Amino acid sequence: MTGIPRTVRDALVETLRDEIIRGDLVPGQFLRLEEIASRFDVSTMPVREALRDLEAEGLVTSFRHRGAMVTKLSAEELQDIYDIRAMLEEMATRLAVPLVTRATLAEMYALVEQMDEQQGDVAAHVRLNHQFHLTLYAASGRRHLCELNRMLRYRTQHYLHLFTVEVQSDNLPQTLEEHRAILEACERGDAEGAATTMRDHVAQVGRAIVEYVRQRDEHQGCRNERGDHSL
Repeated sequence: MTGIPRTVRDALVETLRDEIIRGDLVPGQFLRLEEIASRFDVSTMPVREALRDLEAEGLVTSFRHRGAMVTKLSAEELQDIYDIRAMLEEMATRLAVPLVTRATLAEMYALVEQMDEQQGDVAAHVRLNHQFHLTLYAASGRRHLCELNRMLRYRTQHYLHLFTVEVQSDNLPQTLEEHRAILEACERGDAEGAATTMRDHVAQVGRAIVEYVRQRDEHQGCRNERGDHSL
């Protein structure tokens, strides 16, 4: 049985998503239809459709008469998302643990090992981290809960990558240990322990990213003020 072939739209979504998450396309950067179409040698139609898909994921924001740009979030918006994520991912973990199979555990252990091997490649590490979480939550069988978690996680992926590159690259081993602690709780069947560890893990990362963005925005504001005065 063959898989469904990828369309131009699917390929564009995957490529542009990776570029946003890696930081090649940065928050606030406008995404010009014609430029993207020319770069990939396609018409503007699949580009427009791909940008709509990325908007649904929260990675792109569209403006009437102004086009689309890579979603830029304030520290307050990120705090809001991470507060919601901490609760929903705690809930998903608690529901998933009693239903986790040996096959799912093996897949999650393999993902952690890949993350360990890919510590020098932040984009790969972020992608594997995302897959680790969604693999666990899928065991819950709660389709809508899993979709909400997937959507909210996508909305912060580019900030997680930026934060990891600029601030947390030296702390990746600690992150891996937190993932292993979650896995060990899952293996013991300790739903409450796994859920609590997951909530703390997500909330701690969220607080660090929020503080990073707040300081970055303040620094940028000071630079802009100095620039204005020098004109």
